[in-house]
Amino acid sequence: MNRSDLTIVVNTCDAYQDVLEVFFCALKAHWPDCPYPVVINTESNTHDYPARVHNHRSQNGVDDWGDRLRQTLNSIDTEFVLMLYDDFILDGPVSNERIINALNLLRSQAQAVVTYLMNTSLPLSQNDTHNTFIALKDRVDYRLNSAPGIWRRQALIEYTAPGDTPWAWEVFGSYRTWRDGKIFYSLNPQQPDIYPYNHDKGGAIYRGKWVREVVEKVAKNFPLKIDWSERGFSSDTVFEKRTTLWKLRFMQTGFRMVGWKAMYFVMGYVRDKLHVR
Repeated sequence: MNRSDLTIVVNTCDAYQDVLEVFFCALKAHWPDCPYPVVINTESNTHDYPARVHNHRSQNGVDDWGDRLRQTLNSIDTEFVLMLYDDFILDGPVSNERIINALNLLRSQAQAVVTYLMNTSLPLSQNDTHNTFIALKDRVDYRLNSAPGIWRRQALIEYTAPGDTPWAWEVFGSYRTWRDGKIFYSLNPQQPDIYPYNHDKGGAIYRGKWVREVVEKVAKNFPLKIDWSERGFSSDTVFEKRTTLWKLRFMQTGFRMVGWKAMYFVMGYVRDKLHVR
């Protein structure tokens, strides 16, 4: 496998500079023999980490996550990218051999667009299974997922549009993938994660605050000079609810992204509420 086939993309923003420090410390510790170039997708900050920094600001000065991601991907010349977020803090070793196996599956399947490097817990197809990966069913929520995954770069560009947000991209962006004939592979649930990290609350950050069980382990293992109290900690037991205004804006974004397909989400939301009752 040619090492030039893959680039690691670390998605961050200016406000998460402290998180990026934790990310690279863990990356060096748990993947010291990583052979792939790294690109940091951010707004205007510069960094001296062992990575190329791609800065992008929208014309109106407001951060546009979708446009910024597309610009970053267009600046990369490898066929595949490993998509990560700054708070995906490694807590175990990464095997280069298993990364290559995931790449080989994509290269052998022309219609395959992603191999997620963890168990996504999404509905799996019984018709397309491999020892390490199993294809996801077609019309399932979160088929487009921010979980660590190796993507065919051009497909990822096509699934992303200016104005997308990370949350809307997963929910409404998934409808862009339905019935398009592409294959999405998830790690076989019987296999250990290829990119191991604590994802109980998504990573090391939850609603802008540190996840205590993640950073306490980091603080113990790595000599970082970070004042954890500045950002504060999310509740260990409570998943904070979104405000009504946030939900309305979220739906507005969905209709702008996929039109009336956004009603799939509305119907699913209502169905879940009725089921709870």
